[in-house]
Amino acid sequence: MKRRAFISVYDKTGLTDFAKNLVEKFDYEIVAGGDTFDILKAEGIEVININEFSANSGFLTKDYAALNETVFAGILANGSDTKELSSLEKSIIKPFDMVVVNLKSFDEIASKSDDIDGIIKEIDIAGCAILRAAAKNYKNVTVIIDKLDYYIALNANEYGRMKLAAKAYNFTSAYDKSVCSRLAQLSGEQEFRTFNFEKIKDLTYGENPHQHGAIYKTEKMADYEVLFDKELSFNNIINVTEAVNVVSEFYDVNCVSIIRHTKPCGVALGRSLYEAYTKAFDCDPISSFYGVVGLSKKVDGEVAKHLNSMAIEVVVAPDFDDEALELFRDNQEIKLVKLNTPLKDYHKLVSEEVILTPFGTLIQDKNNSVLDKDLFKVVTREKPTPEQIEDAVFAWKVVKYAKTNSVVIAKDFRTSAIAQGHTNALPAVEWALNYSCDNSKDAILASDSALQSEDCIYSAIQGRIGLIIQPGGSIKDQKLIEVCDKYGIAMITTGVRNYRQ
Repeated sequence: MKRRAFISVYDKTGLTDFAKNLVEKFDYEIVAGGDTFDILKAEGIEVININEFSANSGFLTKDYAALNETVFAGILANGSDTKELSSLEKSIIKPFDMVVVNLKSFDEIASKSDDIDGIIKEIDIAGCAILRAAAKNYKNVTVIIDKLDYYIALNANEYGRMKLAAKAYNFTSAYDKSVCSRLAQLSGEQEFRTFNFEKIKDLTYGENPHQHGAIYKTEKMADYEVLFDKELSFNNIINVTEAVNVVSEFYDVNCVSIIRHTKPCGVALGRSLYEAYTKAFDCDPISSFYGVVGLSKKVDGEVAKHLNSMAIEVVVAPDFDDEALELFRDNQEIKLVKLNTPLKDYHKLVSEEVILTPFGTLIQDKNNSVLDKDLFKVVTREKPTPEQIEDAVFAWKVVKYAKTNSVVIAKDFRTSAIAQGHTNALPAVEWALNYSCDNSKDAILASDSALQSEDCIYSAIQGRIGLIIQPGGSIKDQKLIEVCDKYGIAMITTGVRNYRQ
Protein backbone atom coordinates (compact mmCIF):
# COMPACT_ATOMS: atom_id res chain seq x y z
CA MET A 1 0.00 0.00 0.00
CA LYS A 2 1.37 3.40 -1.04
CA ARG A 3 2.39 5.71 1.82
CA ARG A 4 0.41 8.90 2.11
CA ALA A 5 1.04 12.34 3.66
CA PHE A 6 -1.35 15.16 4.42
CA ILE A 7 0.34 18.58 4.24
CA SER A 8 -1.09 21.97 5.16
CA VAL A 9 1.40 24.54 6.43
CA TYR A 10 1.37 28.26 7.17
CA ASP A 11 5.19 28.50 7.29
CA LYS A 12 6.33 27.37 3.84
CA THR A 13 10.07 27.38 4.67
CA GLY A 14 11.68 24.24 3.25
CA LEU A 15 8.30 22.90 2.09
CA THR A 16 9.03 22.19 -1.57
CA ASP A 17 12.36 20.41 -0.96
CA PHE A 18 10.75 18.27 1.73
CA ALA A 19 7.76 17.41 -0.44
CA LYS A 20 10.00 16.48 -3.38
CA ASN A 21 11.92 14.10 -1.11
CA LEU A 22 8.69 12.50 0.05
CA VAL A 23 7.53 11.85 -3.51
CA GLU A 24 10.79 11.01 -5.28
CA LYS A 25 12.81 9.20 -2.61
CA PHE A 26 10.21 7.79 -0.25
CA ASP A 27 7.38 7.14 -2.71
CA TYR A 28 4.73 9.14 -0.83
CA GLU A 29 1.40 10.31 -2.19
CA ILE A 30 0.74 13.88 -1.01
CA VAL A 31 -2.67 15.31 -0.21
CA ALA A 32 -2.85 19.08 0.37
CA GLY A 33 -5.25 21.97 0.29
CA GLY A 34 -5.36 25.75 0.01
CA ASP A 35 -2.18 27.62 -0.84
CA THR A 36 -0.05 24.61 0.18
CA PHE A 37 -1.58 22.68 -2.74
CA ASP A 38 -1.09 25.68 -5.06
CA ILE A 39 2.61 26.03 -4.20
CA LEU A 40 3.39 22.32 -4.55
CA LYS A 41 1.49 22.15 -7.84
CA ALA A 42 3.33 25.20 -9.17
CA GLU A 43 6.65 23.50 -8.34
CA GLY A 44 5.69 20.48 -10.44
CA ILE A 45 5.28 18.20 -7.44
CA GLU A 46 2.63 15.51 -7.79
CA VAL A 47 -0.08 16.41 -5.29
CA ILE A 48 -3.79 15.62 -4.77
CA ASN A 49 -6.19 18.39 -3.83
CA ILE A 50 -7.98 17.79 -0.52
CA ASN A 51 -11.37 18.36 -2.16
CA GLU A 52 -10.68 15.74 -4.82
CA PHE A 53 -9.34 13.30 -2.23
CA SER A 54 -12.32 13.60 0.10
CA ALA A 55 -14.94 14.13 -2.58
CA ASN A 56 -16.32 16.76 -0.23
CA SER A 57 -15.72 20.23 -1.58
CA GLY A 58 -18.94 21.70 -0.25
CA PHE A 59 -18.45 21.29 3.51
CA LEU A 60 -19.11 24.74 5.00
CA THR A 61 -16.30 26.69 3.30
CA LYS A 62 -12.89 25.92 1.86
CA ASP A 63 -11.34 26.76 5.26
CA TYR A 64 -12.93 23.60 6.67
CA ALA A 65 -12.36 21.29 3.70
CA ALA A 66 -10.21 18.92 5.81
CA LEU A 67 -12.93 18.52 8.42
CA ASN A 68 -14.59 15.45 6.96
CA GLU A 69 -14.78 11.75 7.74
CA THR A 70 -12.57 10.67 4.84
CA VAL A 71 -9.58 12.64 6.08
CA PHE A 72 -10.08 11.86 9.75
CA ALA A 73 -10.76 8.18 9.14
CA GLY A 74 -7.52 8.03 7.18
CA ILE A 75 -5.56 9.75 9.94
CA LEU A 76 -7.05 7.64 12.73
CA ALA A 77 -6.91 4.30 10.87
CA ASN A 78 -4.84 1.54 12.47
CA GLY A 79 -2.85 0.22 9.54
CA SER A 80 -0.91 -2.15 11.81
CA ASP A 81 -4.03 -4.08 12.79
CA THR A 82 -4.44 -7.04 10.43
CA LYS A 83 -8.23 -7.09 10.58
CA GLU A 84 -8.54 -3.33 10.17
CA LEU A 85 -5.98 -3.33 7.37
CA SER A 86 -8.03 -5.94 5.54
CA SER A 87 -11.20 -3.87 5.92
CA LEU A 88 -9.37 -0.71 4.87
CA GLU A 89 -8.31 -2.35 1.62
CA LYS A 90 -11.95 -3.07 0.85
CA SER A 91 -13.22 0.39 1.85
CA ILE A 92 -12.83 3.85 0.39
CA ILE A 93 -10.80 4.93 3.46
CA LYS A 94 -7.20 5.71 2.58
CA PRO A 95 -4.92 5.78 5.64
CA PHE A 96 -2.28 8.47 6.17
CA ASP A 97 1.24 7.68 7.32
CA MET A 98 2.27 11.30 7.88
CA VAL A 99 0.58 14.58 8.79
CA VAL A 100 2.51 17.84 8.32
CA VAL A 101 0.66 20.86 9.73
CA ASN A 102 1.80 24.17 11.18
CA LEU A 103 -0.37 27.17 11.97
CA LYS A 104 -0.06 30.91 12.13
CA SER A 105 0.68 32.07 15.68
CA PHE A 106 -2.58 33.02 17.35
CA ASP A 107 -0.72 35.57 19.48
CA GLU A 108 0.40 37.25 16.26
CA ILE A 109 -3.22 37.37 15.06
CA ALA A 110 -4.79 38.52 18.30
CA SER A 111 -2.21 41.19 19.11
CA LYS A 112 -3.14 43.17 16.01
CA SER A 113 -6.81 43.63 16.76
CA ASP A 114 -9.48 44.00 19.43
CA ASP A 115 -12.21 42.98 16.97
CA ILE A 116 -13.66 39.87 18.60
CA ASP A 117 -15.43 38.70 15.43
CA GLY A 118 -12.23 39.02 13.41
CA ILE A 119 -10.25 37.16 16.04
CA ILE A 120 -12.78 34.32 16.28
CA LYS A 121 -12.75 33.96 12.51
CA GLU A 122 -8.97 33.43 12.57
CA ILE A 123 -9.05 30.50 15.03
CA ASP A 124 -7.78 27.47 13.09
CA ILE A 125 -10.22 24.71 14.04
CA ALA A 126 -9.25 22.31 11.25
CA GLY A 127 -5.50 22.51 11.80
CA CYS A 128 -5.73 21.87 15.56
CA ALA A 129 -8.20 19.01 15.09
CA ILE A 130 -5.99 17.28 12.52
CA LEU A 131 -2.89 17.65 14.70
CA ARG A 132 -4.71 16.13 17.68
CA ALA A 133 -6.00 13.22 15.61
CA ALA A 134 -2.57 12.47 14.14
CA ALA A 135 -0.87 12.74 17.53
CA LYS A 136 -3.43 10.37 19.06
CA ASN A 137 -2.52 7.77 16.41
CA TYR A 138 1.26 8.28 16.68
CA LYS A 139 1.92 4.54 16.53
CA ASN A 140 0.84 4.62 12.90
CA VAL A 141 1.16 8.28 11.90
CA THR A 142 4.17 10.59 12.00
CA VAL A 143 2.96 14.08 12.94
CA ILE A 144 5.18 17.07 12.17
CA ILE A 145 4.46 20.52 13.60
CA ASP A 146 7.95 22.01 13.28
CA LYS A 147 9.87 22.47 10.03
CA LEU A 148 13.06 21.64 11.93
CA ASP A 149 11.75 18.07 12.28
CA TYR A 150 11.17 17.49 8.55
CA TYR A 151 14.10 15.19 7.92
CA ILE A 152 14.49 13.82 11.44
CA ALA A 153 10.90 12.55 11.27
CA LEU A 154 11.38 10.54 8.08
CA ASN A 155 13.14 7.72 9.92
CA ALA A 156 11.41 8.07 13.27
CA ASN A 157 10.64 4.85 15.17
CA GLU A 158 7.63 4.51 17.48
CA TYR A 159 9.45 6.30 20.32
CA GLY A 160 10.42 9.13 17.97
CA ARG A 161 6.83 9.42 16.73
CA MET A 162 5.64 9.57 20.33
CA LYS A 163 7.99 12.53 20.98
CA LEU A 164 6.68 14.26 17.86
CA ALA A 165 3.12 13.61 19.06
CA ALA A 166 3.92 15.20 22.42
CA LYS A 167 5.32 18.20 20.58
CA ALA A 168 2.10 18.48 18.56
CA TYR A 169 -0.06 18.29 21.68
CA ASN A 170 2.14 20.87 23.35
CA PHE A 171 1.53 23.17 20.39
CA THR A 172 -2.26 22.72 20.40
CA SER A 173 -2.27 23.22 24.15
CA ALA A 174 -0.33 26.47 23.75
CA TYR A 175 -2.62 27.51 20.88
CA ASP A 176 -5.70 26.94 23.05
CA LYS A 177 -4.01 28.82 25.88
CA SER A 178 -3.46 31.80 23.58
CA VAL A 179 -7.09 31.75 22.47
CA CYS A 180 -8.28 31.42 26.07
CA SER A 181 -6.03 34.25 27.30
CA ARG A 182 -7.07 36.66 24.56
CA LEU A 183 -10.80 35.99 24.94
CA ALA A 184 -10.48 36.28 28.71
CA GLN A 185 -8.64 39.58 28.28
CA LEU A 186 -11.27 40.99 25.93
CA SER A 187 -14.13 39.85 28.19
CA GLY A 188 -12.46 41.03 31.40
CA GLU A 189 -12.46 37.44 32.71
CA GLN A 190 -9.77 36.82 35.34
CA GLU A 191 -11.18 33.76 37.10
CA PHE A 192 -8.91 31.25 35.37
CA ARG A 193 -5.41 31.19 33.93
CA THR A 194 -3.51 28.74 31.75
CA PHE A 195 0.23 28.29 31.33
CA ASN A 196 2.19 26.26 28.82
CA PHE A 197 5.96 25.77 28.88
CA GLU A 198 8.23 23.94 26.47
CA LYS A 199 11.43 22.45 27.85
CA ILE A 200 14.66 23.89 26.53
CA LYS A 201 16.86 21.38 28.32
CA ASP A 202 17.57 19.59 31.58
CA LEU A 203 20.09 21.22 33.88
CA THR A 204 22.81 19.39 35.79
CA TYR A 205 20.65 19.70 38.90
CA GLY A 206 18.35 22.15 40.63
CA GLU A 207 19.06 24.39 43.60
CA ASN A 208 20.79 21.43 45.31
CA PRO A 209 22.40 18.32 43.79
CA HIS A 210 19.56 16.04 44.95
CA GLN A 211 16.97 18.17 43.10
CA HIS A 212 16.22 17.72 39.40
CA GLY A 213 16.34 20.97 37.44
CA ALA A 214 15.31 22.04 33.94
CA ILE A 215 14.72 25.27 32.03
CA TYR A 216 11.63 25.93 29.92
CA LYS A 217 10.71 28.54 27.34
CA THR A 218 8.54 31.41 28.46
CA GLU A 219 6.45 33.67 26.28
CA LYS A 220 9.07 36.42 26.17
CA MET A 221 12.70 35.60 26.85
CA ALA A 222 15.90 37.57 26.96
CA ASP A 223 18.18 37.06 23.98
CA TYR A 224 21.53 35.96 25.38
CA GLU A 225 24.58 33.84 24.66
CA VAL A 226 26.75 31.83 27.06
CA LEU A 227 30.23 32.18 25.59
CA PHE A 228 32.95 29.55 25.22
CA ASP A 229 30.46 26.63 25.19
CA LYS A 230 29.85 26.75 28.93
CA GLU A 231 26.47 26.08 30.53
CA LEU A 232 24.62 27.95 33.24
CA SER A 233 23.40 26.07 36.28
CA PHE A 234 20.00 26.49 37.94
CA ASN A 235 21.48 28.83 40.55
CA ASN A 236 23.50 30.70 37.92
CA ILE A 237 20.32 31.54 36.00
CA ILE A 238 18.54 32.83 39.11
CA ASN A 239 21.50 35.00 40.11
CA VAL A 240 22.08 36.29 36.58
CA THR A 241 18.42 37.35 36.55
CA GLU A 242 18.90 39.31 39.77
CA ALA A 243 22.11 40.94 38.51
CA VAL A 244 20.42 42.12 35.32
CA ASN A 245 17.31 43.21 37.25
CA VAL A 246 19.46 45.69 39.14
CA VAL A 247 21.67 47.03 36.34
CA SER A 248 18.66 47.45 34.04
CA GLU A 249 17.44 50.14 36.47
CA PHE A 250 20.54 52.12 35.42
CA TYR A 251 20.82 51.06 31.77
CA ASP A 252 21.96 54.47 30.51
CA VAL A 253 24.96 54.87 32.86
CA ASN A 254 27.90 52.78 34.03
CA CYS A 255 26.48 50.41 36.64
CA VAL A 256 27.74 47.25 38.33
CA SER A 257 25.77 44.92 40.58
CA ILE A 258 27.22 41.98 42.49
CA ILE A 259 24.81 39.22 43.52
CA ARG A 260 25.32 36.31 45.89
CA HIS A 261 22.56 33.79 46.65
CA THR A 262 20.01 36.04 44.86
CA LYS A 263 20.87 38.99 47.14
CA PRO A 264 22.67 42.17 46.08
CA CYS A 265 25.89 42.61 48.05
CA GLY A 266 27.22 45.65 46.19
CA VAL A 267 25.84 48.14 43.65
CA ALA A 268 27.45 51.29 42.28
CA LEU A 269 27.50 53.78 39.44
CA GLY A 270 30.69 55.36 38.11
CA ARG A 271 32.18 57.70 35.57
CA SER A 272 33.72 54.58 34.07
CA LEU A 273 32.73 50.93 34.29
CA TYR A 274 35.92 50.21 36.20
CA GLU A 275 35.09 52.87 38.80
CA ALA A 276 31.57 51.43 39.18
CA TYR A 277 33.01 47.94 39.62
CA THR A 278 35.54 48.91 42.30
CA LYS A 279 32.91 50.87 44.24
CA ALA A 280 30.46 47.96 44.11
CA PHE A 281 33.15 45.48 45.16
CA ASP A 282 34.20 47.61 48.12
CA CYS A 283 30.70 47.39 49.62
CA ASP A 284 31.13 43.73 50.61
CA PRO A 285 34.35 42.19 49.25
CA ILE A 286 33.95 38.88 51.06
CA SER A 287 30.42 38.20 49.83
CA SER A 288 31.48 39.21 46.31
CA PHE A 289 33.62 36.09 45.98
CA TYR A 290 31.79 33.33 44.09
CA GLY A 291 29.13 35.86 43.18
CA VAL A 292 27.57 36.92 39.88
CA VAL A 293 28.57 40.30 38.46
CA GLY A 294 26.22 42.28 36.24
CA LEU A 295 27.46 45.23 34.18
CA SER A 296 25.46 47.74 32.16
CA LYS A 297 28.12 48.43 29.50
CA LYS A 298 30.66 46.56 27.39
CA VAL A 299 33.37 44.93 29.53
CA ASP A 300 36.84 46.17 28.63
CA GLY A 301 40.27 44.74 29.41
CA GLU A 302 40.76 46.80 32.57
CA VAL A 303 37.58 45.49 34.21
CA ALA A 304 38.16 41.96 32.87
CA LYS A 305 41.64 41.89 34.40
CA HIS A 306 40.24 42.45 37.89
CA LEU A 307 37.28 40.12 37.46
CA ASN A 308 39.59 37.45 36.12
CA SER A 309 41.69 37.62 39.27
CA MET A 310 38.70 36.91 41.49
CA ALA A 311 36.63 33.82 42.25
CA ILE A 312 33.57 34.86 40.24
CA GLU A 313 30.94 32.43 38.93
CA VAL A 314 29.30 34.46 36.15
CA VAL A 315 29.82 37.81 34.44
CA VAL A 316 26.82 39.14 32.52
CA ALA A 317 27.06 42.21 30.30
CA PRO A 318 25.80 43.60 26.96
CA ASP A 319 29.17 42.85 25.36
CA PHE A 320 32.86 42.10 25.89
CA ASP A 321 35.71 43.65 23.92
CA ASP A 322 38.44 41.52 22.33
CA GLU A 323 40.93 42.08 25.14
CA ALA A 324 38.38 41.03 27.75
CA LEU A 325 37.46 37.89 25.80
CA GLU A 326 41.11 36.93 25.49
CA LEU A 327 41.65 37.34 29.23
CA PHE A 328 38.59 35.24 30.08
CA ARG A 329 39.19 32.56 27.45
CA ASP A 330 41.44 30.34 29.55
CA ASN A 331 39.57 30.84 32.81
CA GLN A 332 37.72 27.58 33.45
CA GLU A 333 35.76 28.96 36.41
CA ILE A 334 34.10 32.12 35.08
CA LYS A 335 31.11 31.87 32.76
CA LEU A 336 30.39 34.79 30.44
CA VAL A 337 26.85 35.76 29.45
CA LYS A 338 26.43 38.23 26.60
CA LEU A 339 23.01 39.87 26.90
CA ASN A 340 21.75 40.80 23.43
CA THR A 341 18.41 42.18 24.64
CA PRO A 342 18.84 45.93 25.26
CA LEU A 343 18.79 46.68 28.98
CA LYS A 344 16.17 49.40 28.49
CA ASP A 345 13.79 46.71 27.15
CA TYR A 346 14.64 44.07 29.74
CA HIS A 347 11.84 44.91 32.21
CA LYS A 348 9.25 44.50 29.45
CA LEU A 349 9.97 40.77 29.18
CA VAL A 350 8.23 39.68 32.37
CA SER A 351 4.88 41.12 33.39
CA GLU A 352 3.84 38.52 35.98
CA GLU A 353 5.37 36.30 38.62
CA VAL A 354 3.97 32.83 39.36
CA ILE A 355 4.58 30.95 42.61
CA LEU A 356 3.34 27.38 43.09
CA THR A 357 2.37 26.52 46.65
CA PRO A 358 0.47 23.60 48.27
CA PHE A 359 -2.22 26.16 49.10
CA GLY A 360 -2.70 27.31 45.53
CA THR A 361 -0.86 29.07 42.72
CA LEU A 362 -0.08 32.72 43.40
CA ILE A 363 0.11 35.18 40.52
CA GLN A 364 1.10 38.80 40.81
CA ASP A 365 2.29 41.63 38.60
CA LYS A 366 6.06 41.99 38.48
CA ASN A 367 7.27 44.80 40.73
CA ASN A 368 8.10 47.46 38.17
CA SER A 369 7.48 50.26 40.68
CA VAL A 370 8.84 53.70 39.95
CA LEU A 371 8.98 56.83 42.05
CA ASP A 372 5.79 58.85 41.57
CA LYS A 373 6.40 62.59 41.70
CA ASP A 374 2.93 63.03 43.24
CA LEU A 375 3.72 60.62 46.10
CA PHE A 376 7.40 61.52 46.53
CA LYS A 377 7.38 64.02 49.42
CA VAL A 378 9.90 65.76 51.64
CA VAL A 379 8.05 65.56 54.97
CA THR A 380 10.59 67.27 57.26
CA ARG A 381 11.64 70.86 57.81
CA GLU A 382 15.19 69.91 56.78
CA LYS A 383 15.32 69.81 52.98
CA PRO A 384 17.65 67.51 51.03
CA THR A 385 20.18 68.84 48.57
CA PRO A 386 19.90 67.93 44.87
CA GLU A 387 22.87 65.58 45.34
CA GLN A 388 21.12 63.84 48.23
CA ILE A 389 17.96 63.39 46.19
CA GLU A 390 19.96 61.75 43.38
CA ASP A 391 21.59 59.40 45.87
CA ALA A 392 18.19 58.73 47.44
CA VAL A 393 16.73 57.64 44.09
CA PHE A 394 19.76 55.38 43.56
CA ALA A 395 19.39 53.82 47.02
CA TRP A 396 15.64 53.35 46.56
CA LYS A 397 16.19 51.45 43.29
CA VAL A 398 18.72 49.17 44.98
CA VAL A 399 16.66 48.45 48.11
CA LYS A 400 13.81 47.29 45.85
CA TYR A 401 15.86 44.19 44.97
CA ALA A 402 17.02 43.32 48.49
CA LYS A 403 15.11 40.87 50.68
CA THR A 404 12.60 42.30 53.17
CA ASN A 405 13.19 43.79 55.66
CA SER A 406 15.98 45.59 53.89
CA VAL A 407 17.95 48.78 54.43
CA VAL A 408 20.53 50.29 52.09
CA ILE A 409 23.16 52.86 53.07
CA ALA A 410 24.43 54.75 50.04
CA LYS A 411 26.37 57.86 49.07
CA ASP A 412 27.96 59.08 45.85
CA PHE A 413 26.08 56.39 43.88
CA ARG A 414 27.57 53.51 45.80
CA THR A 415 26.27 51.19 48.47
CA SER A 416 28.27 50.88 51.67
CA ALA A 417 25.84 48.45 53.33
CA ILE A 418 22.89 46.33 52.26
CA ALA A 419 21.00 44.80 55.17
CA GLN A 420 18.33 42.29 54.19
CA GLY A 421 16.23 39.39 55.38
CA HIS A 422 15.60 40.82 58.84
CA THR A 423 12.33 40.16 60.62
CA ASN A 424 11.74 43.86 61.30
CA ALA A 425 13.17 47.17 60.23
CA LEU A 426 15.05 48.10 63.43
CA PRO A 427 17.68 45.32 63.32
CA ALA A 428 18.04 45.96 59.59
CA VAL A 429 18.79 49.64 60.28
CA GLU A 430 21.21 48.80 63.07
CA TRP A 431 23.03 46.13 61.08
CA ALA A 432 23.40 48.41 58.05
CA LEU A 433 24.75 51.27 60.14
CA ASN A 434 27.19 49.03 62.00
CA TYR A 435 28.45 47.54 58.76
CA SER A 436 28.71 50.88 56.99
CA CYS A 437 30.53 52.39 59.97
CA ASP A 438 32.07 55.80 59.10
CA ASN A 439 30.66 55.61 55.57
CA SER A 440 27.20 56.35 56.95
CA LYS A 441 28.12 59.98 57.65
CA ASP A 442 25.90 62.25 55.50
CA ALA A 443 24.77 59.16 53.56
CA ILE A 444 21.30 58.02 52.52
CA LEU A 445 19.35 55.42 54.45
CA ALA A 446 16.73 53.68 52.29
CA SER A 447 14.17 51.22 53.64
CA ASP A 448 11.98 48.93 51.53
CA SER A 449 9.14 49.08 54.08
CA ALA A 450 7.63 51.76 56.28
CA LEU A 451 9.67 52.50 59.40
CA GLN A 452 7.55 51.73 62.45
CA SER A 453 9.74 52.84 65.36
CA GLU A 454 11.37 56.06 66.53
CA ASP A 455 14.37 53.87 67.44
CA CYS A 456 15.08 53.54 63.71
CA ILE A 457 15.44 57.32 63.53
CA TYR A 458 17.57 57.52 66.67
CA SER A 459 19.90 54.88 65.21
CA ALA A 460 20.12 56.82 61.94
CA ILE A 461 20.95 59.99 63.88
CA GLN A 462 23.72 58.19 65.77
CA GLY A 463 25.06 56.97 62.44
CA ARG A 464 25.04 60.61 61.20
CA ILE A 465 22.77 59.77 58.27
CA GLY A 466 21.98 62.78 56.09
CA LEU A 467 18.67 61.68 54.58
CA ILE A 468 16.13 58.90 55.10
CA ILE A 469 13.97 57.65 52.24
CA GLN A 470 11.18 55.24 53.12
CA PRO A 471 7.61 54.42 51.99
CA GLY A 472 5.81 56.06 54.91
CA GLY A 473 2.25 55.12 55.76
CA SER A 474 2.94 53.96 59.31
CA ILE A 475 0.67 55.02 62.16
CA LYS A 476 3.83 56.48 63.70
CA ASP A 477 4.72 58.65 60.72
CA GLN A 478 4.11 61.89 62.58
CA LYS A 479 6.26 60.86 65.56
CA LEU A 480 9.09 59.87 63.23
CA ILE A 481 8.87 63.22 61.48
CA GLU A 482 8.95 65.03 64.82
CA VAL A 483 12.16 63.19 65.80
CA CYS A 484 13.73 64.04 62.44
CA ASP A 485 12.76 67.71 62.85
CA LYS A 486 14.15 67.78 66.37
CA TYR A 487 17.57 66.56 65.24
CA GLY A 488 17.69 68.25 61.84
CA ILE A 489 17.62 65.19 59.58
CA ALA A 490 15.73 65.15 56.26
CA MET A 491 13.19 62.50 55.34
CA ILE A 492 11.45 61.60 52.11
CA THR A 493 8.39 59.36 51.91
CA THR A 494 7.72 57.65 48.58
CA GLY A 495 4.29 56.12 49.08
CA VAL A 496 5.69 52.94 47.48
CA ARG A 497 6.43 49.81 49.51
CA ASN A 498 8.81 47.24 48.02
CA TYR A 499 8.42 44.04 50.02
CA ARG A 500 10.44 41.14 48.61
CA GLN A 501 10.03 37.79 50.34
